[in-house]
Amino acid sequence: MIAFLITACVILSAGLVVTLIKLILVKKDFQKIGEKLMEITSIETNTGLRTETFDEDISRLIEGINDMLQNNRQNYLEVQRMEVALKRAITNISHDLRTPLTSAKGYLQMAENDNLDRETQLRYLSIIHGRLDALTVLMDNLFAFSRAIEGDITLQRVNICNLLRDTLVDNFAEIESKGFTVETDIPDAPIYCICDENALKRVVQNLITNAVVHGKSYLRVQISGTTIKIANKADDINHVDTNEIFERFYTADASRTGKRTGLGLAIVKELTEKMGGNISTSKVEGMLEICVHLPLVN
Repeated sequence: MIAFLITACVILSAGLVVTLIKLILVKKDFQKIGEKLMEITSIETNTGLRTETFDEDISRLIEGINDMLQNNRQNYLEVQRMEVALKRAITNISHDLRTPLTSAKGYLQMAENDNLDRETQLRYLSIIHGRLDALTVLMDNLFAFSRAIEGDITLQRVNICNLLRDTLVDNFAEIESKGFTVETDIPDAPIYCICDENALKRVVQNLITNAVVHGKSYLRVQISGTTIKIANKADDINHVDTNEIFERFYTADASRTGKRTGLGLAIVKELTEKMGGNISTSKVEGMLEICVHLPLVN
């Protein structure tokens, strides 16, 4: 009996010692975790927390904290990216508003000169109208972009083949005036998708306009399943960043001499995603192809 009690006491003492050691290690681990957490939150670093114990609960806690830290880093980087984009957008809007206004004002002052002949005055007035038209395009795109972000989408069953043909007809005069050769591959049989008809018309309209303005001589329009593919040739295709072309106010021309707002493709992306679709781009043999992937009808 005495031997049994001695054995029990030894086992109990060993257990207490192990538990005490474990508690000491856990306490030290928590101290290190606290110090490391304060260090991580005070500086920009990708370092995560680590634990030297084998306690499963502590390991899960550390894993959760590391996930939270990673999410916070990603959110912080996204906020920084948005701040840069906002500053760039404000700069671009200011430039796009100021340039035609300054030009129009200058030509207006010259047109008011009583010594000018009628032909020169009319030429100046025509230039002023052109500058004001550029402002109108900018304001229309800003309004369209705000509607794309905040507006409601009404999803319905739409025959995208008819919609694409109708939009091409509506833009035929502009396409023809630019001397484009157009290749189409639109099935005669209807293909239905779930989308907002007006929003999809705007998407296709913007893609065609973008292709005609920035492209050269050739335009290809196709439908594959519920994917609309619009491709065009372009001399400066290597300068186009397919990762950024859908960013608001993006333009491949850093000097913005193309007199475009950079909102057209941003509207395409916003509207497509609102309809449950997505966008992809590719550059092949001097062609820029933009694909609008739309949801299938159930």
